[in-house]
Amino acid sequence: MSTGAETAEAPQGIATPTKTPPAIEPRVEEVLNGVCAELSAAKTLSYHAEITFDSVLPSLVKLQYSAAMDAALERPNRLAISYQSDLGAKRIWYNGKTLTIYDPPHVAYASVAAPDSIDAMVAQVAKEKNLSIPLKGFDVSNPCVALKEVLRSKYVGLNDAAGVDCDHLAFIQEDVDWQLWVDHGKKPLPRKIVITYKKLPTQPQWEAVFSNWRFDRQLPASFFEPTIPKKAIKTDFVEAEEKQK
Repeated sequence: MSTGAETAEAPQGIATPTKTPPAIEPRVEEVLNGVCAELSAAKTLSYHAEITFDSVLPSLVKLQYSAAMDAALERPNRLAISYQSDLGAKRIWYNGKTLTIYDPPHVAYASVAAPDSIDAMVAQVAKEKNLSIPLKGFDVSNPCVALKEVLRSKYVGLNDAAGVDCDHLAFIQEDVDWQLWVDHGKKPLPRKIVITYKKLPTQPQWEAVFSNWRFDRQLPASFFEPTIPKKAIKTDFVEAEEKQK
């Protein structure tokens, strides 16, 4: 919006701003660097997430549903996810060669060839299959890469998440706003995340509360191999994806 004073000189005694504030505040960057270093340094890690998410009806009535997820990974090329929600379920296995998704409610599965790294696999299936791996930002080799899309950030303060004192961070991006709570203790681990899809009708939210973080576990190779019932039907990759609204 024009003020009609774009070409006017600044009044004497008032400094003209010469620098744009950084997208990532120094205090926010400090906390995030600790999180990213902790997650990326682990050869293996696993965690549990209790999830709530909004589903918007055609009438614009917003309903909230719940989900639970367990994830385990071994860098650079192993990932296993178990996801159960009010709207469906899925099991995901990635073994460095193939990505397999099993849909228990429909007893159907699909597999696709995948590159030999979690980072490359996540990028490929997002581009070619329009599939987003749940909480993929915590699985890639450098979680802080996603911050390049942040327009503004703020250190909110020291607040509670699931009974844990956390550094509360807030971020603004073009399509979403999100908040992250990071354990203020010895290990800067994510404890909660809330995402607001601000450009969708009624601005639905997606929230996850994290627990049971474990690092450098001994996980057998079989842990990342698909376990598919014999009666399951092999189907198209897109059809096997749960359509979470």
